[in-house]
Amino acid sequence: MILENQKLRICLDDTTGSITQFCNLETGWELIRQPALAMGIALRIPVPGHRSNMAESSAQQLSAIERPNDQTAILRWAEIEAGRAGKIPISVEMTVSLESDGGASFAVSIDNHSDYTVEEVWAPCLGGVREPAGSDPIVSSTMHFQGGLTSLKLGDSFPLNDYWGIDYPTVIRTFPAPEVCAPFILLQREQEGVYWGVHNPEPEIACFVHSFKPGYLDSKHYRLPEGDILGGNPAGFCISMVRLPCIQPGESCRLAPVVIKPYSGDWHHGVSLYREWESSWYKSAPQPAWTQETDCWMTLQMNSSEGCCRYRYRDLPAVMREAKEYGVQVLQLIGWAIGGQDGCEPFQDADPLLGTREELAEAIREIEAMGIRVLLMCKFKWADQSAPDFAEKMEPFILRDMRGHPVPFGGYAYQNLFQKISGGSIHNGFGLCHSSAAYRQAALAEFQKILDLRPSGILYDELANPMLCCFDTSHGHRPGESIHKGSVLLAREFTEFARKTLPEFAFAGEGPSDMLSRYYSISYIRSWDGNMGEAHHRPAWKYLHPEMQFATCLVGWDDREMVNQCLVYGYIINYEPYNFKGRMSDIPETAAYGQKIQKLRRKLWGYLWKGKFCHTDGLSVTGPYVDGEYIASVFKAADGGRAVAIANQEAERSLTLCINLEDSTGNYDCYDTEDNCSLSNGIVTISPRSAVVLVERK
Repeated sequence: MILENQKLRICLDDTTGSITQFCNLETGWELIRQPALAMGIALRIPVPGHRSNMAESSAQQLSAIERPNDQTAILRWAEIEAGRAGKIPISVEMTVSLESDGGASFAVSIDNHSDYTVEEVWAPCLGGVREPAGSDPIVSSTMHFQGGLTSLKLGDSFPLNDYWGIDYPTVIRTFPAPEVCAPFILLQREQEGVYWGVHNPEPEIACFVHSFKPGYLDSKHYRLPEGDILGGNPAGFCISMVRLPCIQPGESCRLAPVVIKPYSGDWHHGVSLYREWESSWYKSAPQPAWTQETDCWMTLQMNSSEGCCRYRYRDLPAVMREAKEYGVQVLQLIGWAIGGQDGCEPFQDADPLLGTREELAEAIREIEAMGIRVLLMCKFKWADQSAPDFAEKMEPFILRDMRGHPVPFGGYAYQNLFQKISGGSIHNGFGLCHSSAAYRQAALAEFQKILDLRPSGILYDELANPMLCCFDTSHGHRPGESIHKGSVLLAREFTEFARKTLPEFAFAGEGPSDMLSRYYSISYIRSWDGNMGEAHHRPAWKYLHPEMQFATCLVGWDDREMVNQCLVYGYIINYEPYNFKGRMSDIPETAAYGQKIQKLRRKLWGYLWKGKFCHTDGLSVTGPYVDGEYIASVFKAADGGRAVAIANQEAERSLTLCINLEDSTGNYDCYDTEDNCSLSNGIVTISPRSAVVLVERK
């Protein structure tokens, strides 16, 4: 059975419903290279004694196919062959539709008339995926909570993670966990790719499962076979979209559609496909105007969970008077509450080791009077079981798994070696269920303690949460509920609550998901190269949401490359001397260069801060040193004018590069960090560890 238009061809097996062909007709790329591994739908249906009972794709038999038009097929399975349970009365319908823009939509509905729970739904699944023979391997990328992309090569070196719990080499990318902050993956090869996204404005758990069957050719070197047969078995990648709806006996469920769409170009084009769909529902809560005028932060830890007590509340104004001399406009204050950083969470009382609550409020007032905004760091996702009020105030709201056991959270270690080893002094605890309305009320009571101090805002630490679901139905939700749904509700409630009394209150957070970024539109990130497995940071999150702000950490003593990154990617400079435990005078070289970059950015504020971040759209860079380490981005001002920020990240050599901007006259004003401006035809020589900005002349 064939669905085809001018852009895409999909072939479906009319016996099992498996997808045997997925072809981009514009480029000829056959995504499925080994159709013997073709897959359709599969379900995980636990039965007594066999929790891993799987209704395999290959065992299913279609009962009907409906073709309402030549671009649509409705596949129906009247019953499911459920492994150890045999045939059971679960009916499944999957509608496959070709869209005029070249994508394919897969929508699945399930009616569960059996005595079992349908925990997992695998659909759509593409089995036998490989790059065209002789080409470089496909790379699967997701957008992670530090603002960049995490890439997974579907070829040699494909990792062998937790092999004891899998049958084949398998990597799972799960939304909304830290490694996937928006529910899509990009399958990229050369100058084309395939976008694969869940189109649901409501947060749900979605897992992208990558497996290679039947296994490695050579496990020592993680080598895969070059061909499509290994040991007489068909060989290839199986990529599946898996949801966890926990459909109870007697329930029906319609899952949000999944869209798979080929595109031409690099990752920017794939991200743009998600942004195009997202624009139909995404609307940010307004942030106060002052947040749009600040581009330089400092982060400071007062205390850790081990009681280091570096500063008292009354010390803070002096620390920040010094910081103001270095251009700092915002203080993110960590470890200010009882128990220090990552102790006594989620309670937000003043810490008597640091002074009185009145002293903290007065310190905030003095710092704000200097013109420096104060953001108090907090977190509400877990509870420290050693906190004095844990049992009375938080234990009823902890996450519980399907066996009724509490879901543990390991806490974090600071300095002391006994805190860093298992069985030592680390503050362990449990996840908290945001889908509990009663817990959200308790969180609002703690949040009120912050508002009473009258800071300019909060930074919610660890919005990217690996704890995903709760089975405690006494919380008022269904079994296996995504707690991310509750996190979105809590964000909305925080916003409405704060703005009643403090209309200029700002919300920042560490790694908000796509849904949460509507409320926490300032994101705290670490964009160091090598972080989250990517050799060089790519500003994917900023490209998806140019209107968002991103504060990235600078911890080096001469951190010019990170300062350059802030200029080129439009990031907030966030100084963190001694890993957010020191003062600005500790890093004078970093601060001095940071002030130069701030001055340059202020001079070109309408482009580099107020303008739209376009990354490399419309930009190409050529020249004899194009192989050097440099970063570049385009910014478009409100009047349509463009600027190109480019930094040489080489440690020792200068780079001569030619900047080519689409539809440009080729004439530019060139600004450098030494306050010089000269005319340029687009050819620039940039000193090591330095940056320039070219503003096109009209």
